[in-house]
Amino acid sequence: MGNKLFCFYSANPNEELFSLTPLDNEISNSLKNSIGKFSCLHDAILPRCLFSIESDFVERNPDLVREYTEGDTFNPETEIELFTNDKAGKSGRARWYVANKEVITTGFEHLNRWEVIVSSANAGGQKRSNQIAIVDNHSVFGRSRVALKTFATEQEAKNFFKYATSEIIRFAFLLTDESLTSLAKKVPDLLDYSDTNGVIDYNCDVNAQLYELFSIKN
Repeated sequence: MGNKLFCFYSANPNEELFSLTPLDNEISNSLKNSIGKFSCLHDAILPRCLFSIESDFVERNPDLVREYTEGDTFNPETEIELFTNDKAGKSGRARWYVANKEVITTGFEHLNRWEVIVSSANAGGQKRSNQIAIVDNHSVFGRSRVALKTFATEQEAKNFFKYATSEIIRFAFLLTDESLTSLAKKVPDLLDYSDTNGVIDYNCDVNAQLYELFSIKN
């Protein structure tokens, strides 16, 4: 910057993930302190194999699914909405299908919960959109998506969505690389996303409240 030389010192991060931009360290440290106070979102993330729907499921089992478009009817007692690729590999595209609940062999405890999911290929949003979305309590997904958290109610899922798409949390996702093994290791998990959580009022300015909560200068 002109003829000025700026020097920064950072202690050996050891096993901690290290911010490539030294100016981010102050924010990173504030987030780390908040993780200590609450929890780390990385620990809550569900595995890609949550419902054991492989990328080639539709290709291998075309007789077990039918394509679904918004407004189509299905029987929630016996069927589920399935979000998965139409084929394996890079040419595959994520689409909605309807399938019998019997195709699900794992993840039953999350089957009737609301889920906030992201693309497993771009989960942190480093290269392009992480395609974060809420899916309802009649839906499951394949390996092209990963659930950040699941919730008992729609309102909790909506509140967490506001949290996960806020300025500081989107930035926190970028502090680690794009691999799922380090996803959200710099992201605090506030644990309670109900309207009565006592920490964040999700009907007000979430960004401003998070800057204050994490002691980060806006």
